[in-house]
Amino acid sequence: MRVELLGPLLVRDDAGGEIAVPAGRQRALLARLALEPGRNVTAAALIDALWPDDAPANATGALHTQLSRLRRLLGGAHIESGTGGYRLTGATTDAAEFEQAAARAEAASREDSPAAVRDHAEAALALWRGPALADLDHAPFAGTALVRLSVRREAVAALHLDARLRLDGAEAVLGELAARHAADPLAEADAARYMRALAASGRQAEALSVYESVRARLADELGVDPSAGLAAAHLDVLRGVEASTAAKSSRLPRPLTACIGRESELEALAALLKANRLVTLTGPGGTGKTRLAIEAAHRLAADGHAVHLVELAPVADPSRLPEIVLDTLGLGESILSRRNEDPMARLVEALWGRDTVLAVDNCEHLIEDAAALLAQLLAQVPGLRVLATSREALGITGEAVFGVGPLPLPEPDAPLADLRSHAAIRLFEERARQSDPDFTVDEANAPTVVQVCTALDGLPLAVELAAARLRGMSLDDLAARLDDRFGLLGRGPRTAEPRQRTLRAVVDWSWDLLDPAERRVLARMSVFNGGADLDAACEVCSATADQITGLVDKSLVQRLPGGRYRLLETVREYAAARLAESGETGDYYARHAEYFAAVGEAAEPHLMRAEQVEWLDRLALDHGNLTAAVRRMIAAGDAPLAHRAIAPLSWYWWMRGYRLEGQELARQVRAMEGPVASIYRAKVAMAGSWGMWSGQLDPTEVDAGFAEAEILIERDQVSVAEPVAQMVPIIRALLAGDETRLRSILESLVRPEDAWVRGIALMFVSDFSLRAGRKELASAELAESNAIFERLGERFGLILSLQGLAGDRMAAGDYREARRMLLRAIAAEAEFGADLADSVIAESLWRLDAEHGDDPAAELGRMRVVEERAKRIGNTENVIAARVSASICMRRLGRLVEARDELLSAEIGLPRFLSFSEVSVQLYRQLAVVARELGDPDLEIRAAGMVSGSNWPFSS
Repeated sequence: MRVELLGPLLVRDDAGGEIAVPAGRQRALLARLALEPGRNVTAAALIDALWPDDAPANATGALHTQLSRLRRLLGGAHIESGTGGYRLTGATTDAAEFEQAAARAEAASREDSPAAVRDHAEAALALWRGPALADLDHAPFAGTALVRLSVRREAVAALHLDARLRLDGAEAVLGELAARHAADPLAEADAARYMRALAASGRQAEALSVYESVRARLADELGVDPSAGLAAAHLDVLRGVEASTAAKSSRLPRPLTACIGRESELEALAALLKANRLVTLTGPGGTGKTRLAIEAAHRLAADGHAVHLVELAPVADPSRLPEIVLDTLGLGESILSRRNEDPMARLVEALWGRDTVLAVDNCEHLIEDAAALLAQLLAQVPGLRVLATSREALGITGEAVFGVGPLPLPEPDAPLADLRSHAAIRLFEERARQSDPDFTVDEANAPTVVQVCTALDGLPLAVELAAARLRGMSLDDLAARLDDRFGLLGRGPRTAEPRQRTLRAVVDWSWDLLDPAERRVLARMSVFNGGADLDAACEVCSATADQITGLVDKSLVQRLPGGRYRLLETVREYAAARLAESGETGDYYARHAEYFAAVGEAAEPHLMRAEQVEWLDRLALDHGNLTAAVRRMIAAGDAPLAHRAIAPLSWYWWMRGYRLEGQELARQVRAMEGPVASIYRAKVAMAGSWGMWSGQLDPTEVDAGFAEAEILIERDQVSVAEPVAQMVPIIRALLAGDETRLRSILESLVRPEDAWVRGIALMFVSDFSLRAGRKELASAELAESNAIFERLGERFGLILSLQGLAGDRMAAGDYREARRMLLRAIAAEAEFGADLADSVIAESLWRLDAEHGDDPAAELGRMRVVEERAKRIGNTENVIAARVSASICMRRLGRLVEARDELLSAEIGLPRFLSFSEVSVQLYRQLAVVARELGDPDLEIRAAGMVSGSNWPFSS
């Protein structure tokens, strides 16, 4: 018999037929017994359930009557009497099954197994047909049980949502989260989930809007601030929530062929990764370390873990390792970040508190630096696990080394079924079918297949290269040619590992089978850093599409999802050596640099338009190629091509957060001598000036570079259509504080193609208007600037103009509109996929909340949390900005002396050059206000003088 309580009471016999139980006391009695199946329920408890308000005089006798009737209805065997009570036997209940499934889901959650959580939670939730005990809710015992079961159901539903969010991605659960939030807008846990899912789906503005709505309702209706959990979700949205798991999984490369013969290794790896935080796959080239690591990464992602593949093969500069990992995580710098510190601290913060697995591939050429980086990360980030591949162990304490060897080979005389089950034979057969769909290992050819695989030592790469040759030769020819080739092995260098000699011989053999044109193309493919699309491969390598795809068919070139092509590192090293032997390396480095200089030039104008995010993403795919082009031309002493390659990349480096790298490359290129076109010299002269906007560079030195650029532009009459050429005199006028010249230039910017430059210039002149007390003019100039960038869809100008307009609204007392504009600016900035916690706009929000929030004491506490985070990641200016906002809270609380001391203490950390430092302007503004309220005229004059002496051009 089965009793169902999770909905209206329903009873079924063993055959599934429904047993009708009369309404009233019979149903109540059965429900009360079924809530504790198999356990004694006292007579007193049953009497209380049947007659909660007024029990009859002979309550025991009345209970016996009800029990007798129920026994006749159900069959006497289902209700037994025991010491002091009665129990229901021989029956299952959906409530008990729900409790068991819920317990399993909770246990799986503690074990961090989201797939199991999802399955158990779904089983638990599927048992519900409606509100529990729906037709008995008038009974007190039923009400108590309903509350208990409903609370647990909500907990299981929350676990289910969290698991689906990790396994299926945000898009899969957004509808359900939206419905839950709409049903109870003040449920902060649901609101936090909804915000994170919206952000993970790329809808950051909506996520921030949800937070603002909940925050306002909590304050208006309950008089409380957001909980720590909701505040943490808000910070996560500002920082840039990781993409949902479905998106994360898709970012792992998806090989076009199956991983064959590594089932036992994958099981062992899964166990090792559970027990160890660092597992390194070691072995010689060609054993399939990368393929095994990628397959393991996909399995971890399928289990709900955040897995990111960090490919080190294209990396030449070990100092960029932290930036490479940050880029892999999708956490570039905010485009308004002024940070100039080591990105290592940012990386630690980005990984902190997250269950993350880094799959770090090809560590061997950077072994010491990679080991140092991973050792530091593992020591500082408790939730991090690493799966690395390298030809040697990293040598880090706690490292579990997993040797990856060749695939196992069968005995030559083994039965056919056993032969075909061996990994090397399976791999050969699978890859051979890509060349010849009818190929099968059978009794006739099995000995030859075993001979081939044995000669290749079971090395996966060697087996794949050999099997690919069946497109153009028979299996017998293949075996004969391999015999000839491997007879020469004894002449090879005996100092090499035998398997390495085998692999070299196979690659040599594959090379020899290419025609001369194919060899040239393969060698030239080695110049790409991180792969290339088909157009680039054909253009740079002087190749046809058929030649590239022909090398794919021969397994010498990999075709990646998305239409990009690359060489396995083992093959790339071989191809690069062949290119050097031919004497073509220099020529094809130059051809590569010319191609990617053209890519940068094609992208540059789009970086100032609505399509800028799309073009930034395009450039990001070729970041390794873009930087390699510049570095190689520096090394070759080719000043014209080095200048041309770097000139269009300033906006890309700025908006993608590669400022340190770009600034250093620009410095090296500027120092090169040689005949260079003036426009390129001018652009490179300006390229390294980003540090000025954070007070890190001397404006005098920056002006000298701009003066050089201006001379070149005027002397050689560089086209005024170039935005860079137009910006040079504008920046120089700003540096000189020359409002007259700035306005004169602004009046000349009237053509449609001048719109972007005009929008920037309007922001600059609005600051002069504001300083002169012409507030209406400043507001009009900001509004025109904002309208230009709205029309263009250009986010950088849009963000800065919205910040200026928000300052204008704050001055007018319209704090709600100021907040709306700042949130809109952050939403625009979020489209770049950057870490928004560094953003100047976030700092503006801190000051707004500090000055006008309902609870300055709570805001003060929040600023201390923000300050500690900024200290942890080494962002000095965020630290100062948080302390400025903290001082505002102190001033509002009447703690003026503490506010003054806070600001004076923070002043010590200000950057060296203050005239272009916004955080300095904000600090001295607040210091002047505090000094005035304290009655300290000397301090007020000093602080006000620092504000008036600033050249910071963006009115805020």
